Amino acid sequence: MMETRAAADAARAEEEERERRDWFDMLRCEAAFRVWVRLLEEMGVGRLMVTEEDMRMRNIADQILDRMADADPDIYLRVMRTLKRL
Repeated sequence: MMETRAAADAARAEEEERERRDWFDMLRCEAAFRVWVRLLEEMGVGRLMVTEEDMRMRNIADQILDRMADADPDIYLRVMRTLKRL
């Protein structure tokens, strides 16, 4: 049976919400928070981009930060303050 567009949209929205909740739950764990901050630092967040590789890693880091912001804006702000050493 063919899935209707509405059903496909609903399934996609459900998957996106599940992912958002997973990020939210994960970022509530202090150890996970520290690991993500270290990874984002290694990916170049807060550093000048010089090479194409820097730009690619920064693009990935920005996608991760976007997901964090969607999951929990307060945690996102905490991550950014930590990365900027504020």
